[in-house]
Amino acid sequence: MSNIMIDTTDPLEKFFTDASPEQMASDPILQQAFTIALLANDLFLPVENTEAEQKAAGGVSLMALPIDDHPHVMIFTSEERLRNFMSAGTRFARASGNSVLPSLRGQFAILNPGPDGRVMTPEDIGKITQQPTDCAVPGHVHGPDCQH
Repeated sequence: MSNIMIDTTDPLEKFFTDASPEQMASDPILQQAFTIALLANDLFLPVENTEAEQKAAGGVSLMALPIDDHPHVMIFTSEERLRNFMSAGTRFARASGNSVLPSLRGQFAILNPGPDGRVMTPEDIGKITQQPTDCAVPGHVHGPDCQH
């Protein structure tokens, strides 16, 4: 592992430096802001396949860590975080959160594995990927009890 500097001015990275897991769990506005940032940003996912295996399979197999008898897909918010955690030469896919998170519905994941990582349950991923996208109310942030 290397000690590559993380860009803490990045809006998504700021959630890891400025908000504790307890704050994230108890503040619906913070949760919504995090969801928006997560879906809007690129995510970095280590893959198990070589390029030839990917082509033959027509897709990729994402690396996962076993936690409490469940495989957790590893997701990183930056290439720097991935490089700090994974061994040199690890292949990875880069995709927007909006395109990759829906494919993880029903699975466990860990966002930024390591000391400040956040475990994501299938329910967490379901909430993140079920966000309304057709709201006509300017500036409205949907909360858990939103009626439209």
